[in-house]
Amino acid sequence: MRYETVPGVPRPVSKLTLGSMILPKLTQSEVDAMLDAWVGGGGTMVDTARVYGGGESEKMLGAWLGAGNRERLMILGKGCHHDENGHRVTAEALRLDVEQSLEALETDHIELYLLHRDDPAVPVGEVVDWLQEQREVGTIGAFGGSNWEVERVRAANEYAAGKGIDGFAATSNYFGLATANEDMWPGVVLMSEADKEWFAESGTVNFAWSSLGRGYFAGKAEGPDVDADVARVYVNEANAGRRARAEELGRKRGLSGVQIAGAYAINQPFAAIALVGAANLDEVRASTEAADIELTEAEVRWLETGV
Repeated sequence: MRYETVPGVPRPVSKLTLGSMILPKLTQSEVDAMLDAWVGGGGTMVDTARVYGGGESEKMLGAWLGAGNRERLMILGKGCHHDENGHRVTAEALRLDVEQSLEALETDHIELYLLHRDDPAVPVGEVVDWLQEQREVGTIGAFGGSNWEVERVRAANEYAAGKGIDGFAATSNYFGLATANEDMWPGVVLMSEADKEWFAESGTVNFAWSSLGRGYFAGKAEGPDVDADVARVYVNEANAGRRARAEELGRKRGLSGVQIAGAYAINQPFAAIALVGAANLDEVRASTEAADIELTEAEVRWLETGV
């Protein structure tokens, strides 16, 4: 397993971070075994969010953490996701989500906390102040934003610097080998070519969500069990070529196309960590192996363009 340094996070973060959205579909014993395997394979962080499973993901993760495992794994938590009533980027929503997450996770501190969505109508300085208040009381450590545009992140960091405090340590925007036809969900941010340059220049860490195209590289856009959303977002000629090249390179390396796609997401000229979803022990083990795969610049370019 390779690692990345995230400012304000106490230990190195594994280049792959385990996602927890799927946990409510599993039994607690299955979750426990997967988390044990994740840590055993070198994983140091797990990604969760207040909205995952209506809070059930955090409860299942918390059951494992509370059974003497808290020091084994760091938490990337997220809150202030919008709901049916509209935007929730408010000081009260942040306070409530952090409070409920800590209770569910059976802990008193979240090492890295990201706002799950942005609301451009809210002055960025106010958002930084709210997050800083949580940091000062110790409920969260480093902070940042998921699905935040680069311009808003830059403005947040300029405001924080003016106050002499640490700004956004990380973002979590979409990035992966598969290109998207359209947004998977409202309010998400996909990394552009210009964004890549900014991340490389600024050194800001991005936790790429859906780096494996939500199962596109595993065949979930076709066959009798097709995922309609995966097909809607990822089925196109460019992605068909990228998947074929990932599988070809995988055969040459004795790996799967899925593992190559995962390796692509973290072998970038900017600081990149990939969020990966795993539904069973085999997928956890395959994911941890992908973190050790190194790709050359030529291989990355060939996977993208075929040239």
